[in-house]
Amino acid sequence: MLANRRRPTCCLLAAAMAAGSVVAAEDESIPVTTAPPVQLPSFEVTGSPIAAAPETDRFATSVTTIRADQLQEIDALDFASALRRTPGVTITRYNQIGAFGGAEGGAVFLRGLGASRPGSEIKTLVDGVPKLNGVFNHPLLDLMSVDLAAQIDVHLRATPLAFGNTFAAVNMVTPRVASPGQITCVTAAAGSYGTIVERLDQGAKIGAFDYYLSQSFRRSDGDRADADGRLENYFLRLGWALSSRWQLSYVLNHTSNRATDPGAEGAAAGSSSTRGEIYETADWLHIAALTHRHAGAEGSLRAYLNDGEGNWYRQFSGNADSLNDWRLYGVRWRESLRPWAGGEIAAGADLDYERGTSRSVPPAAAEKVFGPETMRLFSAYAGLNHTFAPAAPFTITPSAGARYYHHDQFGPQWAPQAGLLVSASRTQWHVGWNRAVNYPGLEVAAISSVIANPALGQSWRALRPEEADQFEAGVRYRPTAITVVTVTVYRNNARNRYVVVPPPPPPPQYLNIGSYHTEGVEATAEIRPGRNLALFAGLSLLRASIDDLPYAPKHSLSGGFNWRFASDWFLRIDGEYTAAMHVLSEARSAGTANPTKVGARFLLNARLARRFAWGAHRVEVYLSGENLTDRNFAYRPGYPIAGASFLAGVRLEW
Repeated sequence: MLANRRRPTCCLLAAAMAAGSVVAAEDESIPVTTAPPVQLPSFEVTGSPIAAAPETDRFATSVTTIRADQLQEIDALDFASALRRTPGVTITRYNQIGAFGGAEGGAVFLRGLGASRPGSEIKTLVDGVPKLNGVFNHPLLDLMSVDLAAQIDVHLRATPLAFGNTFAAVNMVTPRVASPGQITCVTAAAGSYGTIVERLDQGAKIGAFDYYLSQSFRRSDGDRADADGRLENYFLRLGWALSSRWQLSYVLNHTSNRATDPGAEGAAAGSSSTRGEIYETADWLHIAALTHRHAGAEGSLRAYLNDGEGNWYRQFSGNADSLNDWRLYGVRWRESLRPWAGGEIAAGADLDYERGTSRSVPPAAAEKVFGPETMRLFSAYAGLNHTFAPAAPFTITPSAGARYYHHDQFGPQWAPQAGLLVSASRTQWHVGWNRAVNYPGLEVAAISSVIANPALGQSWRALRPEEADQFEAGVRYRPTAITVVTVTVYRNNARNRYVVVPPPPPPPQYLNIGSYHTEGVEATAEIRPGRNLALFAGLSLLRASIDDLPYAPKHSLSGGFNWRFASDWFLRIDGEYTAAMHVLSEARSAGTANPTKVGARFLLNARLARRFAWGAHRVEVYLSGENLTDRNFAYRPGYPIAGASFLAGVRLEW
């Protein structure tokens, strides 16, 4: 059972503290860069409420960033809703708030990657360290509180010189106070289906010290019986500037969450359906970091510890409860050097451990236990780039590098990458290739144990890491000062996917025999005719070699606008369309078909806000709505999305 069943009252500390100034986010992801400021309510249009056009670095690596002000604009109630408007991203969910961690109750998929359960081709991280289910090696979205984010970076392919052991990743960057002064912000909202949102933020920078406190609570009854969810998040950051160039920091994050499975529509509680099953998650994340920035070098050394639980209570279906706890810990070091004009060298090393236990508790039988078991992965990487400027403003930046892995169970592997970045006055082209490597985790040993399929024996020990050759080429074009257009084409050639091969002949065994590829095009466009209006659009086209690859829609569209009118009124309208697609998990069993499909869906959303000054306070009062056309669709058959819903709230900053 989860230890934390009640809401702590530490929010009172944040409410009691004083206030004033500006908050900024230090990008503590990998690589180390300067992050944009945390955007609090302002009196001008802040930009697109979908992710900004992807940016490309000197290693020809592109990343799509969702800033804090954009999360505010879309009233993202959880991590899935924060990502769903991003081209190349698909989500699934059961409930209005909360992501049920079992089956397909809450997950995110990037360019068709991420549907494998157990295990996953994608990873979720906070400040560059893993935050996921350490026993079954896949993301649990409720552990990724949207209130933890100063920005969310979506990496739609692997970049061995930035992070490892995955095909793609989503990294959440936490906030800090970077300028002298203080800030306090309070948000409260309520709406359809008993939805309640409460959040407190307070931080300050005083001399060499800074701190940031945040507490939030979100809950909803959902649009039908047993569709309730609850999310709690607590965050603390402490920083100490040892000098003008060196800083020591500590991050503490605690989440405690609960989501219920409403079951297929029409199913009765107590029947053979999954209605009424409960998934509870909780974790404690600690990150201690030493960072430095010099004129020709910057770097970081991070030590982390993540203790988590993910418990699936299945009292109504008759299946065994699945109780899992894990500990992820390790050290991550990175340096970026600029030893000559136009040149850059990146190098670093990661040492990661995962330790976990799983218990299966049947309704009327003795429990079965796996673990504790521990696995270790070491990796080291290095790469360089150099910018040639034959004729200003024309520049050419080639790059190359590699990451070396060694796993204590699954052996060594190399992951090279290469890229080319070409820039002119209004246009930037990039082309990149990398080999993505994704190691099996504790899940293969857990499934081979008495918990699931002991007949698999020790065949998991012969597995190798999954691999993918990833190609990407893109252009970013600014035809005018107010317009940005991006187009990206990609291909993922995946191989060595591990699956269970059943008899005949017996016994069943694990083998690396799966292969597939995905390819597609993504495009974004944003135009700002003036400081009071921003228009945007996004397009994703995707094709997979496996016809029934789940959560890989052939096309999706998003678009809308932000408009400031009548001085202090703000209107945001956006829509998103996703084509019909196959759903459910991509089972780790050879030859398994996945015929289940859902139809196309269209969502129309809006937000109307008024912002004004009230003494020393800045106030925003808002009303937002989702699925305004009251369309009926589902992320899974029998799990219809909620109809038209509304949320009214107020935000005070001082």
